[in-house]
Amino acid sequence: MSVFTDYKKEIMDAAHNERIRIALSRAIKSYRANTNTALKKFPHTIKMAEEVREIKEKAIGEMEKLAQKACQAIEENKGKGYIAKTADDALNIIGGLVGTGKLIVKGKSMTGEEIELREHLEEHGNEVYETDLGEFIIQKLGSRPMHILSPAIHVPREDVAQLFSKITGKELSTDIETLVATARKLLREKYFAGGRTVEARNETKLLSESYSSISMSLCRPKSSGAATGLLVPYGSCQRLCHGVSPVPCFEYIVTKRSGES
Repeated sequence: MSVFTDYKKEIMDAAHNERIRIALSRAIKSYRANTNTALKKFPHTIKMAEEVREIKEKAIGEMEKLAQKACQAIEENKGKGYIAKTADDALNIIGGLVGTGKLIVKGKSMTGEEIELREHLEEHGNEVYETDLGEFIIQKLGSRPMHILSPAIHVPREDVAQLFSKITGKELSTDIETLVATARKLLREKYFAGGRTVEARNETKLLSESYSSISMSLCRPKSSGAATGLLVPYGSCQRLCHGVSPVPCFEYIVTKRSGES
């Protein structure tokens, strides 16, 4: 079968999957309510969307120059910057830095997902843990994320409870707080963060998180790295900025993407 035929089959199978229907209907209802509430509290973020677009459009035309400038700033701050032209280049660079037999914890990264970074590191004998709750669920299910912001949006809490019960050997309820606490306990001692926005001039990296997973990823390990896409389709500011404060990007995406305030 062709790639299109396979893709069409996956879509049709998902459309008729009752479990996915339940999960999506719950998620959409919650998302809309949370977003509406957040936008009422912070109406100025709607205007910020225009500023975010301007920042992106300005950066796209100068991406190569900005990447060089960002690497220079990183080097000046005693870090190490690399520019990868292809996914294979990125995997080879990261693989060479990591080596084998390592314990790796990582934050959610669309760049990492697109180049299949976790799978590459695992194939080279490393133990890799996703610290984003949705990505952790998808990893343990051996599945793929359905949504750019909410990877496990298609997985109902009943399935998560069954998965975590299997992992822990304990019968867990479908209570969301219990499931989150279980995941936190599993990951607490495992603590790579994914870059959201990098300001090229000063090598300022902003990271957004919901439950301290990235903070733990940055503070606990002996070494930390960030994989940031320069041109990521549909990415919310996951690219370089040109001498402009990335704070508007940060404030806008935190409010709009999931209704967080």
